[in-house]
Amino acid sequence: MKKFLVIFIITGLFISNTLPAFCIEDGKNGTQKSYVTKSDNKGKKKAWKKRRKDVPDNYRVEYINKKWWDKFNDPILTEYVMKTADSNYDIKINALKVLESHENIKESFGNELPSLTFGPTASREKFSGRIPYGGMFFPSYYAANIRFPLTVNYEVDIWGKNRFTTKRVQKAYEAMMYEEKAAFISLTVLTATTYFNIINLDKQIALQSELVDIRKEILDLTKINYEYGLSSSTDVTVADKLYTEALSDIETLKNSQIKLLNQLAVLTGESSENSSKLKRGSIDGVELLKDLPKSVPSEIIDKRPDILRAEAELQAAAFDVKIARRNLLPSINITGFLGFNAYRMASLFDWRSFIMSYGGGLTQPIFNGGRLIAQLRARKYKYDQMFNTYQKTILTSIQEINDSLADLKTNTVKNQNDKKRVGCETAYYNDICYKYKKGAVSYLDTLRNRENLLSLQKEEIQSRTDAIIASLSLYKSVGGQL
Repeated sequence: MKKFLVIFIITGLFISNTLPAFCIEDGKNGTQKSYVTKSDNKGKKKAWKKRRKDVPDNYRVEYINKKWWDKFNDPILTEYVMKTADSNYDIKINALKVLESHENIKESFGNELPSLTFGPTASREKFSGRIPYGGMFFPSYYAANIRFPLTVNYEVDIWGKNRFTTKRVQKAYEAMMYEEKAAFISLTVLTATTYFNIINLDKQIALQSELVDIRKEILDLTKINYEYGLSSSTDVTVADKLYTEALSDIETLKNSQIKLLNQLAVLTGESSENSSKLKRGSIDGVELLKDLPKSVPSEIIDKRPDILRAEAELQAAAFDVKIARRNLLPSINITGFLGFNAYRMASLFDWRSFIMSYGGGLTQPIFNGGRLIAQLRARKYKYDQMFNTYQKTILTSIQEINDSLADLKTNTVKNQNDKKRVGCETAYYNDICYKYKKGAVSYLDTLRNRENLLSLQKEEIQSRTDAIIASLSLYKSVGGQL
């Protein structure tokens, strides 16, 4: 008895320690794809980077569309976009969700195949004595029972229910893939938008600092003029008010800059503690893109990841309806087992101890309180919901693209007009400076014209940033196909 218990324990330990670690050969390139075991902590940390069979290694390069980001001629921007693609935790989570969906396909496909289980059992029983037999009594005794069976179970999928279940899971996997791509594009665009807003604020703060200095100087000169009777108390109050507003505005700009830097740090997978040290370029070196389309063909709209995701979810809902219909039909199961059964360890693997059994059964639901009919109707309603969601997604996509095109056109024209205004104001300011040198105007008039020029320069920088962000919105609305 002790011997077969030891063998039973050793067998169990062997199975539990060898089965979790395995590898599957990749059918495309013949390489082996290894899976993480509990002892492989490093593999667990990098599990999100595990390559899927049906997805190329460079699928994220396609998502990034590096040529698009290079058009802005800002290597720091491209670096942040690449870093977001590699280190952003939302992107990692979405990648893991895709891997999870891929494993769900394998799990569902496993339900289409026969299941084979190995369930060895061992027992020892004591039987009481004083059992009468032909005028005699058997004494109490012990008996051992050892079984080593292999059990097979298979559901004959004559209606295709299990196959449709696998196809539904495959569509859910496709939907998750498109969701990952949409989130990928959104996060990279958000990184770029944050970056452009930061360098815009860098320029705005620099101009605002100069504006604060000018208004301080205007306030000081106005007070002097007031002492000599050349300005009224109202002029001093107005100058003081404008100076205070400039100080308040620069604090607001700095606060917005700190928040955007913190956001950029988190988007790129970094801590926000040292966000102020993040490197960035200058908005002066960024020009508006010249080759952006004025209209978008329907072929590009059809390839938007959110539309493709809605389409995949609609197809998955259709498979749910088919599965619900087949739940009303009978199911056929085939079972069997073979192995050895003996009362002693020495005779366990003797052919006289060999046992075998097989058979089949049919199960037809007759009454379940209307549960299956209600389930079928619910699946149909779900399909109708997905169909309407799909139609809504198409309309929303067209709206987003048209809105992005309108914003891009409006902000581009506005920036062009602001550039003309800055050019005119610069020429006028140069004339004022020339008159000041000739003694035709006062120094206070020169400062006030410089103040107007700085205000227009701030507007031009903001409209340029708005036009750049509008181009990013267009890029996002077409699913990164620019």
